[in-house]
Amino acid sequence: MSSQAWIAAAIFIASYIAIATEKIDRTIIALLGAALMLIIGLIDQSNAFRHIDLNVIFLLAGMMIIVNIVKRSGLFEWLALSTAKVTGGKPILLLITLSLITAFTSAFLDNVTTMMLMAPMTLLIADALRIDPVPLLISETMASNIGGTATLIGDPPNLLVGSAANLSFLDFLTNMAPLVLIILVVFTLMGTGLFGKSLRRTPPNVAALASLQPRKAIKDRYLLWKSVGVLAVVFMGFILHEMLNIYPATVALGGAALLLLLSQLPPKKQKIDPVETLLAEIDWPTLFFFIGMFIMIAGLQATGVIGVILNLLTSLTGSNVLFASMVIMWGAAILTMVTSAVPFVLAMIPVIGGLAAQGVQPIEPLWWSLALGACLGANGTMIGSAANMVVAGISNRSGHRITFGNFTRKGLPVTFASLILASLYVWLRYFILAGS
Repeated sequence: MSSQAWIAAAIFIASYIAIATEKIDRTIIALLGAALMLIIGLIDQSNAFRHIDLNVIFLLAGMMIIVNIVKRSGLFEWLALSTAKVTGGKPILLLITLSLITAFTSAFLDNVTTMMLMAPMTLLIADALRIDPVPLLISETMASNIGGTATLIGDPPNLLVGSAANLSFLDFLTNMAPLVLIILVVFTLMGTGLFGKSLRRTPPNVAALASLQPRKAIKDRYLLWKSVGVLAVVFMGFILHEMLNIYPATVALGGAALLLLLSQLPPKKQKIDPVETLLAEIDWPTLFFFIGMFIMIAGLQATGVIGVILNLLTSLTGSNVLFASMVIMWGAAILTMVTSAVPFVLAMIPVIGGLAAQGVQPIEPLWWSLALGACLGANGTMIGSAANMVVAGISNRSGHRITFGNFTRKGLPVTFASLILASLYVWLRYFILAGS
């Protein structure tokens, strides 16, 4: 490699390690690494900015705006409280039901947002029943990582892969959702063993369920119906975006703009925050983290580092696409367990693109393997995903500590079972059945 390639690789690896240690905010690290590559001249600004995937950035921004408005209606709180009443306070049934609802919700919202909405409600329900909320929270978090695997918008790695490989919302739904349903069944069966011991006794305060009133969670009925209507249009737009010849980011931004407008119009049950407040609540650090990472990966590509990685992968796997799929899936999962999935996914995207340019076929299993490894590996450790860390923080602040060891002891069996199922699925669907 050239001296510029070595410098680019050193900056990226140092940034990767810094992100993994979490001593400094990941957004600062990503922007600092990107700035260094630009200042040193490893890549020029115009080329770097062209590599920022605006489809990913604006899709995330649009969905963040929509979620910020929807949560003001009280929809998510109503869903959690209604679930508690339906289960009759039976802890095992409560764990299963809350986990499945979390998985479904995570397919359409990002994992962090889902858990920021579900965790407080879970603590409220557990407190009312006087049961330990930790098993419920860990199970929900894992379910959110599994459920987010199912769709284009469910998890950031899917957004990156979908945009790079030009895979649609419907492509993800038809290719990933069947496997996710299988994994959720296995996860549910495993969950009763992993979490069941502390939840088998009858809660001492089942009568408290009668005091929970889901209807009171709805803060604004008019906003609720506006939100449900816009969400329906947005999800339909995601499914039909190829037929309509529009990008998912356009769908998300259009839905966000429409809901912003409707939220400011009468009738309103209560005063809605102004647009400035709604936009201020966008997760700007995450968006700028992605921007910084896009620029660093562009630097790796411009200096030839990606080409070296491509040659190494080619020499390791040869023309065996199945072996390459397994290497990518398990490699992504293992690295996700110890650090953020996003840097690895971004680094692998141009590598898989290079294999496609060389005529490697079928290339599709490599894309799905990358997404599966990155998403499912998040359950391996507490630092596997931002959602895991957010839930641990919320739980710890409430006095119910989730330790790294406790999460990992529950998460590793789930992760390895999920990856084995994913490996079998990729092998059967894309190599055995596709060749028949």
